[in-house]
Amino acid sequence: MKSLPPDNNISTSIFRARPDLSTEDALVNASELLAAALVTANEQAFALSGSQRLQTFGLAQLIENAGLLVNVALERSSPIDIC
Repeated sequence: MKSLPPDNNISTSIFRARPDLSTEDALVNASELLAAALVTANEQAFALSGSQRLQTFGLAQLIENAGLLVNVALERSSPIDIC
């Protein structure tokens, strides 16, 4: 395999967000991903017992907190006008 010369400008990430992605779209997608992760963590927690269950519920709480922060940022970036 041919190796490329080192380039400090090349990202080490395999996936990147589109450069034209708006803040609102990024926050909406992050909120949806966190909601899916929260459902997954809660469902897994109910299938476990003991300390594993408590750890998974703790993880679910962290995901929920992150989701709340994303929702606050989304609201501040694109407030909804209620007339």
